[in-house]
Amino acid sequence: MNSAPPLFSAIVVLLGGLVVSGRWLLVNETTADHLINRGLSLDIGSILGYAVAALLGYPDFGQRLFVAIGALSLSSFFGFAALLDGAEPRTSRGRQRRFDTIAGSFGLLVVICAAAEEAGLHLHRIVDWERVAWVVVSLVLAWTGVLLVRACVRELRSGAPARREKLTYSALLVFGVYCVDSVFYGILKLSAGESPGRPGLFAAVGSFIGMGLLCALVAIPLINAIAAWAELDRAGRQCRRLRPLWRDLTAAVPEVVLHSAESARRDSASRRYRMTVEIGDALMHLRQFAPDTESPRAETISAYALRIAEAVELKRRGIPALRRTEQSPSAIHPPAEDRTAELRNLLALSRAWPRAQAAAVHPEVAEHLPGSSSVDRCRIDFPHTESHAKPCAGSRRGIRT
Repeated sequence: MNSAPPLFSAIVVLLGGLVVSGRWLLVNETTADHLINRGLSLDIGSILGYAVAALLGYPDFGQRLFVAIGALSLSSFFGFAALLDGAEPRTSRGRQRRFDTIAGSFGLLVVICAAAEEAGLHLHRIVDWERVAWVVVSLVLAWTGVLLVRACVRELRSGAPARREKLTYSALLVFGVYCVDSVFYGILKLSAGESPGRPGLFAAVGSFIGMGLLCALVAIPLINAIAAWAELDRAGRQCRRLRPLWRDLTAAVPEVVLHSAESARRDSASRRYRMTVEIGDALMHLRQFAPDTESPRAETISAYALRIAEAVELKRRGIPALRRTEQSPSAIHPPAEDRTAELRNLLALSRAWPRAQAAAVHPEVAEHLPGSSSVDRCRIDFPHTESHAKPCAGSRRGIRT
């Protein structure tokens, strides 16, 4: 531990602390996520424990405290590697408790021996317990690396993972190989009679580099989670575009809202799906407030948005719904029959919505609002029509999503 440059160690620990803090907040849903987060937290805690003990003037006790806390950290990583290697997920909680019990007992024994050494009992004269402890930790680390390598090789050879998953498995494979190699190097150093916990500058820097690579690897889901939380990914941007339309329609028809305690924490794609479903349900409800129509089912988006806004305004004012028979179709239609066309139509509708809403509520104000000629020229295709959407100006593939 004390072989690595302090500034370099501090940077790696700070990086790890930021990553694990973000993961506890945003990436902690699955058992594997929890094990990774807990393992990283304990790993950082073992380093900080050593630093505090060294600052207080007990560097040797700090080395042994690092081993004790590190055993608990290794227990979490071993549980994650076992899951990745195909262990039964349903029994993971009980299995992890057994791992933690063994690691906790081992760590407690190391702390007791370390405290006895500091008290002057000199247990190492009877048995070199510290060297044995380092060997045990190294063997478990090597076993963890073997599980990672085996699981990653199996997944990469299957050909099933997507490109992003292949990159993740490849990075985990490299980390697993590093674990095995570092253990082999450490055992050679111990066999040569070198003091455990003092691997030298090269090995110490290498261990911190390995920890930094691990932090960078587990930061990938965190970055994705931050992007989804901030709605910076593609689905999130579409949610932002749909939100004014969704907010106004669900305010007019609140009974269509799918209340869920988990809805606020869902990913962007789930939020987008829920919003499109609720918008579609609201439109179906608002059909009774729209006039009959005999016009073709493909019309300009601006005109269609105005029909919807007028229906919302009628409902808001409490005007009774129109009586309609099956032979008198409503001017408001379902967004589309398939999800892709539905999303495309709703995104186009959301662009025309602010002006349409203003025209329905305050016609005199809407006349002075800036309009978009490209939106006005777009046409929206509803189900059961053979026509196709007229491409928007500046778009090569129809309505831009």
